[in-house]
Amino acid sequence: MELDITDELQAYFDARGKVVLNACPGGGKTTAIAQKIINLEAEYKITYGNHSGIACISFTNAAKDELNITYNLLSGRTLQYPHLISTIDSFINTFITLPFYYLLERNFARPQILENNSRLDQIWRTRYKNKTGKLVDGLKSPMNSFKAKTGKSIYYQYLPSDIRLEPDGSYSVKGNNPSEDKVDLNVFEKYCKYIKGWQFEKGLITTNDSAYIALRLLRKNPKISKWLSKRFPHIIVDEAQDNSLMQHRIFEELNNQGLTNIEFIGDPYQSLYEFRDANPQLFMEKYEGEDYTSLDLSNNRRSPQHIIDCFSLLRPLDKRTIQTASEKKINEPILIYRYKPDNRGDIIAHFEEHCSGKGFKDLKVVVRGNSVRNKMLGRDAQQKPWHNQLAYDLITAKVEYNDENLKEAINITRNIIIRLENKEASFVELNNLKAELKTDYLFNARVIKFIEGLPELSYTVEEWTKLCPNYIKQTLNIDFDVDFGIKKTSKYFAKTTRNEPVSEHFNRVDIDKTSSLTTIHKVKGKTLDAILVFFDEKNHPSNINFRDLEPDDDGFIKEKKRIIYVAMSRPKHLLALAFPEKITEDEIKEKLGDNITIIPNI
Repeated sequence: MELDITDELQAYFDARGKVVLNACPGGGKTTAIAQKIINLEAEYKITYGNHSGIACISFTNAAKDELNITYNLLSGRTLQYPHLISTIDSFINTFITLPFYYLLERNFARPQILENNSRLDQIWRTRYKNKTGKLVDGLKSPMNSFKAKTGKSIYYQYLPSDIRLEPDGSYSVKGNNPSEDKVDLNVFEKYCKYIKGWQFEKGLITTNDSAYIALRLLRKNPKISKWLSKRFPHIIVDEAQDNSLMQHRIFEELNNQGLTNIEFIGDPYQSLYEFRDANPQLFMEKYEGEDYTSLDLSNNRRSPQHIIDCFSLLRPLDKRTIQTASEKKINEPILIYRYKPDNRGDIIAHFEEHCSGKGFKDLKVVVRGNSVRNKMLGRDAQQKPWHNQLAYDLITAKVEYNDENLKEAINITRNIIIRLENKEASFVELNNLKAELKTDYLFNARVIKFIEGLPELSYTVEEWTKLCPNYIKQTLNIDFDVDFGIKKTSKYFAKTTRNEPVSEHFNRVDIDKTSSLTTIHKVKGKTLDAILVFFDEKNHPSNINFRDLEPDDDGFIKEKKRIIYVAMSRPKHLLALAFPEKITEDEIKEKLGDNITIIPNI
């Protein structure tokens, strides 16, 4: 794999100290990072010896894996100790929070990072008999002692899973302040302090908690920063546009206490993780400030200019500076589809056939989120025959397995089996088991066998409701009956459904090649031959619509527009867009120009 060294690349390779690299889509960011690591290896071995290395930290596992692959292609080898490629969460957990947790809590259980924060809510729920003897839902003590202004527990206003610690030690609700109309702020603080104190003592911490603990440890124990700066004298933070305020503060603290070389690399227009506290403005502050060396990768090596011009519609006029550096001469016009509610499967089939004829093998069809994807796959059935969530979880696992999404199927089923086989275990014990068995290959092999043996979804709802609990009891050898609690009838369960196949309501897949249909988040960072982006028909604030194909007034686009930007910037050859049929051809041409082909009604 040969690398064309441009002036921009050379400037990045030569840069040391505090660096911010703003890389456009297709700018060769991953290749640049991998090559810089190679360049630094020999230099750092001489300067620091055999036990100090470069840490390259990325936001997701997918980005981390891409870096490893690119490093291997460039060097012909795998990255070895003392160097490291890791996710940011894993780096913080492995090198700060977990090894030094004892400095924070003297009396604590073995710390465990929770995969699902909502489990914190379940800890405090209970059932008890009221004065009439009826079994009702309630909360464990002392939750009811923290009262909201309604007279009920604050728990019902602000769930424990939503409570976060901020860098200054204050508490927030998913990053926002609580409403003074709902709670007294002093009572809210006591509520949060109790919850977090209980968590830290039990060792049940979220990724946000872990980052807060890491920052607190670094501030209270400068020796940790000094040790970490010797272990990794050069840290490269990839996908830095997705870092949270807490994560930025951690690296700033390391820098303040001795870390000389720190790089932040990313593209604020591709920040998609606000739900995980991503704050692209913090990246921009560093890029536009005077404390960092600010560099650019502004040439797109992936896409032809007409595709670049299309996704650049989302950038302000004075920021539409990205130029193609692609040498490929394929100039496929942008394909435009106008869909009806019932013909999206036909449009996908046409797109896949068109790509096959052109030799475009690496392709994806993308939508805004999993709810839209499931709707297109026919998994949004309104029928809800059972009271017990277990039935729906088992169906989801079976569907994912049949669709060859093995990892998702195993994760769902593993948790089901652990819950059923350890019915009396506490919340903490269940989480410990899940952590231990996640990488137990024999247990996971048993999980796969369990999924394979589940009754097929071709059985009727009534048949499946009888067969499945019997299968679970016999296969897991449990000593209690499993009851799905089938309903007699309800708004979401018609009587006729009883004698219809489960698959008719929970697995109506109209698209043959479902592996090509995914979400935009899943293709972030990837290069594709072709992509088809479905725009939503309803104008919900979170949906992506035709009218979103323009910059925001304040000059920096909001996250849902960044989602469009990411999707449209993936392809090397062909960009296809699907709009609802209410969007007229004239509107499309006015927005996108002449280098488009509108496909007649399918």
